[in-house]
Amino acid sequence: MKPIYPSIIKKSLIQNGNWAESADHSELVLHIKNVCADFPSIILGYSAHFDSKAYSNLIAEKITEWGINVFMPDFAVPLSAISHAIITRNMQLALYVEEASDSEIRLITISTHGGLFDEQDLQTKFPSSREKKGVIGSTDVLSSYVKHLSGFADPFIENGLSLKNIEIPFPELVDLLKNNEQLQILFENDINGLSAKINENGCLLRLDDNGRNLTTEDIALRIANYLKKERFTTGSIIVPKGNTETFQLIDETIEVEGNEFDLSYQAGFSDLFLGWWPDGLIALQGSSCFGDGILSAIYYIESLRTM
Repeated sequence: MKPIYPSIIKKSLIQNGNWAESADHSELVLHIKNVCADFPSIILGYSAHFDSKAYSNLIAEKITEWGINVFMPDFAVPLSAISHAIITRNMQLALYVEEASDSEIRLITISTHGGLFDEQDLQTKFPSSREKKGVIGSTDVLSSYVKHLSGFADPFIENGLSLKNIEIPFPELVDLLKNNEQLQILFENDINGLSAKINENGCLLRLDDNGRNLTTEDIALRIANYLKKERFTTGSIIVPKGNTETFQLIDETIEVEGNEFDLSYQAGFSDLFLGWWPDGLIALQGSSCFGDGILSAIYYIESLRTM
């Protein structure tokens, strides 16, 4: 079993409007058309990278030519918010656009369970064409995402250590987080705390201790110990190959080879406790299998106050 990996598309092809005609992306195009054959509507989100929105709009325009409706947030949102939205709305397909390099974008296809499709789910038959063009509409994915996040936060957590600051590249999301009583723990500005940064797709958490970057493994280990001891969480801990020793005493471990998308794929089909990958990705039970930097930050702060 292998995932359908994200497609890497040259920006020049998107600008010229002929990315879908490229032989490199023919399977992707057929897969989208087939998945949407009975329910011709998708969600398309995009990262906080500088030009993700512009390329998302161009991709959406092309998809409407196939008779598919595309519903997009009005601004950049985390990948975990799109993953949550497709699950709660019981839709068949969502797409997420982020920058892969200066000349390429990454297009992630998300299945109804909020994770990557399996290779066996790839549909490449030639579907019937639709006479009517689809439309582009607006959709709010952040309100339900923030409500979902607040459900993970411990409302009875004691006062104590917190972050010095947290950098989140989604201004509209920050406003919603600050207005949610359960999530104030993120913004307490402890002058002795760590500095936190969430990356442009919202999946990664990086913590800085006066110039020293904490490793993802250390962050994940602290969170895992906290969840095990304080919340009695159980399940599989998914780690990069060769990194089982640290976590074996906490719970069952599963090793994954490949890249972060192989970990996300495994997390999507496992009884997940926690999964981690270098550079800040931590996937957590009940949340997105792609990782959620904000939820990771919440749990890390709570661990500081209880352990």
